[in-house]
Amino acid sequence: MKPRGRLVLPLIATTVPVALLCAAALTGPLTAGPDAQEDTCSRTYAIGHRGARRIAPENTIASFEAAADRGADWVEADVHFTKDGQPVIMHDDTVDRTTDGTGRVDELTAEEISELTVKGGGHVPTLRETLSSLRSRSTRFLLDMKGPQTSAAVDRALRLVSEAGMTERTLLQSFDEKVVRDAAASPYRTKVALIRSTLDTDPVATARKLSLAAYVVKFKSLAARPAAVDRLRAAGVEVFVWTVNDESTWRTATSWGVDGVITDRPDRFSQWREADCADG
Repeated sequence: MKPRGRLVLPLIATTVPVALLCAAALTGPLTAGPDAQEDTCSRTYAIGHRGARRIAPENTIASFEAAADRGADWVEADVHFTKDGQPVIMHDDTVDRTTDGTGRVDELTAEEISELTVKGGGHVPTLRETLSSLRSRSTRFLLDMKGPQTSAAVDRALRLVSEAGMTERTLLQSFDEKVVRDAAASPYRTKVALIRSTLDTDPVATARKLSLAAYVVKFKSLAARPAAVDRLRAAGVEVFVWTVNDESTWRTATSWGVDGVITDRPDRFSQWREADCADG
């Protein structure tokens, strides 16, 4: 897949201090390239929602590797913190739905969670394990941090990203604006995205306020105002849409010019994008 190419419109005056220019570098497009004339469909990222959860159990190393090996440009994973402050990969507040255990993630230690078996096979991976697995692949990492979290917890996760050499390939997203602000202000300087179930009245203003590199919005909400995609992209903010799993919806989303499609079927989306998208 070839990266999008675009002109990043400046959001700040050229006379601002160097420190602010450095901060601005954390906003804007996640990739850049010369292929601006390539059709929109074939340039849309395939983003594996919790990996490839229709192939392997969600949020497991097997799921992430299945997504990466089957055409995903990004792998999305959810992060919660254990009772002893360790970041682990789990979507829900509790381990009940996806493992043979019970209880809240934040009331179990990392050791206790490591002893659980995921339904369908495998174990609950730590953030460190996940980063290690993805590092050996070209796939980018969409780290979905569940809130609320302390700024220290955000820094702890981003420090692991930095230590793994994955900062340039990682985007932290969250529904929680405080988490997004803390990540944007972290010394580990990872790009950030805000997840929305509903579209902001002025999404560009929101993106500027939070120094967003990407704006992640529910498909049905974006369908009411798809012109927001062009406005955000003109401001240097990429747009991801979630969670869409069928060809009709993929075709609609790509026609709006979104940068990424978050899907439970990154394998099929990747195949559709390459084989069918240009024909539509």
